[in-house]
Amino acid sequence: MVHMDTGEGRGRGYSTSNRGGGGYYSSNRGRGGGYSSSNRGGYGGNQFNTNYYQQNASGGRGGGYWGGRGRRGRGGRGGYTSGNRSHVLPQDVEFVSDLKGHRKKVTCMCLDPGSGQLFTGSHDQTVRVWNCQSGECQSTVQVGGEVDSILIEGGFLFVGLKTVRGQGQIRIWNMSTMQDIILDGHVGQVSALAAANGMLFSGGQDKSIRVWKMNPASGAFECAAVLEAAGQDGHRASVSCMCTSGPFLFSGDTAGTIKVWDLEAGVVKQTLIKAHRKSQHPAIMSLLIWEGHLMSGSLDGEIKIWEPADPATGNVVNPSSIYVYPEQEESQQQGRGRGRSYSSRGPQLNGVLCLCGVADLEGKAVLMVSYNSENAIRLFELPTFVDRGSLSHVQNARALTGFPQGNLMISGDEFGKVKIWRWKAPQQHMPS
Repeated sequence: MVHMDTGEGRGRGYSTSNRGGGGYYSSNRGRGGGYSSSNRGGYGGNQFNTNYYQQNASGGRGGGYWGGRGRRGRGGRGGYTSGNRSHVLPQDVEFVSDLKGHRKKVTCMCLDPGSGQLFTGSHDQTVRVWNCQSGECQSTVQVGGEVDSILIEGGFLFVGLKTVRGQGQIRIWNMSTMQDIILDGHVGQVSALAAANGMLFSGGQDKSIRVWKMNPASGAFECAAVLEAAGQDGHRASVSCMCTSGPFLFSGDTAGTIKVWDLEAGVVKQTLIKAHRKSQHPAIMSLLIWEGHLMSGSLDGEIKIWEPADPATGNVVNPSSIYVYPEQEESQQQGRGRGRSYSSRGPQLNGVLCLCGVADLEGKAVLMVSYNSENAIRLFELPTFVDRGSLSHVQNARALTGFPQGNLMISGDEFGKVKIWRWKAPQQHMPS
């Protein structure tokens, strides 16, 4: 059990090994999207045990559900209804608990699979530690700024925040000793955290990605590189989300651009300019990996699926998305390549705020999606995007996660509410 304090000191050695098991998905932003930021792949050792593109070393083009099926894919069964959609709790889901304590919006959360504890960060300048089974708040820590990202990796808790003076800061707790480390450098929000290959990556409002490594001799975290537009071909807009998989770091920004970084060389491998561009607000809010494909969600209201590229092209991701949800009519896609954004004359879509992958009791992959200005979280079965119902009374959820050991789905919204649901066996109706 972890009880946090604010004692100063240095942490111990940094390792990329996570303290718990993996999940279907790699995590993004520290705001949900999976169970393991290190993307060890696989949930319960099933067929989704893959790393991004490593399965395609022979030069194949994906091989997933959407691979090679044309521009419209095979999804979109549930359709899209903006705004006044009826929110129905699925028969195989039950509401468990409402965790009260945060006074302002909850922006991020993560689970420690080893202890079963939930960590939530908020703009009320606190991180709270919860027991998911009892709903008890076991610890509240004043961190000195608005929290926007959180990550558990290698025995450390990382918290990205903006101080009252507007400076970006990362606070680190060694989860064994509870020693506290502070990293300065960013200006403004630290919007995204990710870890891989013994390195910590932080993405900020200042358009930079900082790379941190632990010095084995001193035990201190040191900034090894600052990836910016000038010199490193970095982002030209605020970095909003990141995820890692295999040898790559994927990052998205508020201008709708996705960049793919080679972790070994420390350089940009590929840039998808205007990967999302349908609206005046194309910010990419969430990135995750599913079955060897990259998935992105944006304030333009679209969820896009990106397949692996043929290595012979020199690209990591196929420059055109293989599938877009909501699926569009052919008349809205005239003159455009497969999967690209459709005409601005199409329906106005509520922006995607967060994506998170979970599994139901039958092991089926389910995508949790929160939309701007909606009072619910939508559930879609993958890969078909069949509507699985909604989790209601959640306003503008920016934080989502799942806890496979307890079959739980968890959200945090703009009013500071943290809610928990549980998968259950659907009721069987006896014949009359």
